[in-house]
Amino acid sequence: MSDFKRGKLIINADDYGLSDKFNNGIIELADKKIISSTSVLIDEQYINPEGIMRHSASIGLHLNISDSLKKSGIEREIKRQIKKFEILFGKPPSHLDGHNNCHLLPRIFPKVLKVAKRHNLPVRSTNNKNRDAIKKAGIKTPSRLVWWNIKYKHILFRDLREKCQGATELLCHPGYYDPKSKANYNRQREKELTILKSKEFKKLIESLTLINYHELREL
Repeated sequence: MSDFKRGKLIINADDYGLSDKFNNGIIELADKKIISSTSVLIDEQYINPEGIMRHSASIGLHLNISDSLKKSGIEREIKRQIKKFEILFGKPPSHLDGHNNCHLLPRIFPKVLKVAKRHNLPVRSTNNKNRDAIKKAGIKTPSRLVWWNIKYKHILFRDLREKCQGATELLCHPGYYDPKSKANYNRQREKELTILKSKEFKKLIESLTLINYHELREL
């Protein structure tokens, strides 16, 4: 089934592992059951499996692959990151997506689909074109993606009110500001965190059913 009377929403926090302070924000949201999923940058130094595994949130792999990698090495690199994830977390990732959506780059995307199909892993989609390709490959993906809009909160809220039919993913990057981090998107994470914890946001999503990527597989 692709459509539901009550919209289903995956709230996925990207970049787990990039910073302790980013992690703390993500864990706090998982504690409060505000987010339902997160994606791990498996090669970063701040991986804390225990911090997030005590929650019901699904834990996916945030692939980080350079487009300059030799074509013959792309599939091998995807498998390496999945294997490392399995070693650290003791289980496969709940889904695959990509840092800066690198998983959708033309040279990388076919390899991601091949590995995802083999491991029965859902894949994030960002538009109808790549969404159709993922579905054609027999792989699960949300019906829609809502991008976080920190500058125009009213647009974000409008999109959540109007576009959440079927299974929708809200992509976010919450966390606490980390003065030691060189990540470009840093102070904005705390703004996202504040909005996600707000009564206004809670009221907005009361009409939706929060699901994770494991539950998406069953739809």
